[in-house]
Amino acid sequence: MAQGNLKLKSKGTSRVTKKQQNPKRAAPKIIKPKKQVAKEAQKLTKVHQGQLMKSTEKLIAGRVGHLELIKGSRRQVEKENKAADKNKGKK
Repeated sequence: MAQGNLKLKSKGTSRVTKKQQNPKRAAPKIIKPKKQVAKEAQKLTKVHQGQLMKSTEKLIAGRVGHLELIKGSRRQVEKENKAADKNKGKK
C-alpha cells in the first residue's frame, strides 16, 4: 500500500530569552584600573608574570632534557646568523 508524505503540524514559535538572543562566552570580565597608581601596578604585574612564565618554562624544559630556548634576544640571534652566513660566503 503506497503512503504519501506525512503531514506534520509545524510547531509554533517558542519564547526566546535574552540569553538566547545574545550568547556570549563565559569569560571573566576584565575591569581596567582608572587610577594612575593602579595602572602602574598592573603593568608591573604583567611584567612579573611574563618573567615568571619564562623562568618556569626554562626550568621545565631543562628537567625534561631538551632545552629548546634561544639564548639572547631576537636581534642578537639574527646578528649571529648574518655573521655566520658572511663567513661561509667568504670561504
